[in-house]
Amino acid sequence: MPDTSPSRSFLRQTGLLLAGASFLTLAGSPALAQEGEKSCPAFPPPTVTLDYGSRYDEGSADRSTLDEESDAAVDAALKDADDFIREITGLANDAWANPGIAAFNAACVINGIHGWAAADAFGDLQSDNAKMTYAARVGGIASAYRQVRDLADGLTDEKAAIEAWLTKNGDFLIAYWDNDAPPKAKLGNLRLWAAYAVTEIALIVKSQDYINWAFASHRAVLETVAEDGSMPYEMRRGKYALHYQLHALAPLSASAALICHNDYSYTPDEEAVIEKAVGFALAGIEDPSKVAAIAGVHQSVPMGLSEQEPFTIAWLEAYLSLVSDGDLDRKLAPLRPLSNSKLGGDLTLLYRNNPAMQPGCFGKQK
Repeated sequence: MPDTSPSRSFLRQTGLLLAGASFLTLAGSPALAQEGEKSCPAFPPPTVTLDYGSRYDEGSADRSTLDEESDAAVDAALKDADDFIREITGLANDAWANPGIAAFNAACVINGIHGWAAADAFGDLQSDNAKMTYAARVGGIASAYRQVRDLADGLTDEKAAIEAWLTKNGDFLIAYWDNDAPPKAKLGNLRLWAAYAVTEIALIVKSQDYINWAFASHRAVLETVAEDGSMPYEMRRGKYALHYQLHALAPLSASAALICHNDYSYTPDEEAVIEKAVGFALAGIEDPSKVAAIAGVHQSVPMGLSEQEPFTIAWLEAYLSLVSDGDLDRKLAPLRPLSNSKLGGDLTLLYRNNPAMQPGCFGKQK
């Protein structure tokens, strides 16, 4: 069980991390009455059992050959969870941006998540692939909940049940990745998605142990980063090497931003490695041949920042809260808003436009 004793300023009750009272004029329960003619959306049913294999052909040593049937089966298994996350993050983001509907939307999100928690969503993970990949869904749900938890009065029992369910999943993720995960996976993008989920839960249940574990997970992966900034465990993925480095940097950057802005410090060397890994990925987007030279094959990622699917680069908003990079900020301007539901939805709203997440956290004295 996590240590839930208060510690350091990440337990403070202001700023982004506990729903952002400074970002909104909070609306209390009267807003529910004002919105009385509205109703919450009908959310997808809770996903309890997950049992699927790899998306990739069993004969693909570098896991770069998709098995279309298996890929479709994974998508189908996760569809309800992914649809649910998109819906609740949209409601949570709207609550942040619109004080007049904040309490109403917050209650919808909390009641929706409570339904999933009461059903013990993800309580029956029957395959290693399910255990390795479901963390992104837990992180997405936790982020939506964290955004709205303090925007709705009451719902005490529902909040307690949600936080108990999140803690159960946090404990499971830590135990699985420490003890049971395949050795190669322990140093790749899936470990970073688990660390992101644990970070989100840490900020909700006020767990120093969870923060420490996320830090340790980051450090384990950062120690593998090559001098040029490439991530070896992603570079082995053939034509998807750059795709998976971007996929790794998404949870790393979001988790690092949440940790750093809560007054926890990476070492200067660790900060430099994160910047180097991001720099390598951005250079690869501009010229994928740089990655192809390492991976040995043409990359699936299109050339140019503006050609990327927005959700694949939305994490750069979190990264820009860590560094001061006006050039990158200007390059992102025409692409905004940038969203990724599993990282909280509209990341332009949550990071760039949030006074609590201003650029330059790296290097500041904590």
